[in-house]
Amino acid sequence: MGENYLDTIEIDGIDEAMEANLDVDEIESANTTVIDFIIDGSGSMGDYEAKGTMHDCLEHYKNAICNSKQSDEMLVSKTIFHSTVENGGYVKPEDFDTDYHTRGCTKLYDAIVARRKLLVDYMDQIKDNGGTPRGVMVILSDGWDNDSIFRISDARMAIADLKKKEIVVAFIAFGDEAKGIANDLGIDSRNVMEVSNDESSLRHVIDLVSKSAISASKRASAGLSAADAGFFDV
Repeated sequence: MGENYLDTIEIDGIDEAMEANLDVDEIESANTTVIDFIIDGSGSMGDYEAKGTMHDCLEHYKNAICNSKQSDEMLVSKTIFHSTVENGGYVKPEDFDTDYHTRGCTKLYDAIVARRKLLVDYMDQIKDNGGTPRGVMVILSDGWDNDSIFRISDARMAIADLKKKEIVVAFIAFGDEAKGIANDLGIDSRNVMEVSNDESSLRHVIDLVSKSAISASKRASAGLSAADAGFFDV
């Protein structure tokens, strides 16, 4: 099973996510950086919902990108994975949804497989429309998958395909329980950030994601490959 398998799989809710995408005819820049942010919403992340911390962090992420000089050249999405995968569409930074809800289990592999399909499809649409998109996928998890339909081998295949297409995949291991996941998924060690599972670390790392996303867009604008530097090297 290779790339064709990934392209033909059926994924729940994918049509709704595609409908939420900004129409490629409305993309203003030929050099567009598409940022896929995939966030753990399992029950163990509940405190960050209850205290509003993750919502505040996502507001900061949105505002940082909106206020950057690169904002016109960036499209963003947010996906939350828990007992289901809430796939978001690719939108302008000012339309980024900062809501955050947690419940249940950890469908990490399902989220990776789904987002690979959505990201590749959308970038292909941009290319067909004459654009030159660059893609970035950022994953934040506080622990291992425990509820996916897809297997770790499927997620590894999805990440390998993204890397082959020069799409950067970065991983935030949020606490000790998440250490080792990125390595098992085949993510480059220079694109892995390990932080402690607490409020200050969450605020720090999501601030870093916003700066890193802006930096990736700057490199793309300068004609540099996104793979020329580690994602978190800002």
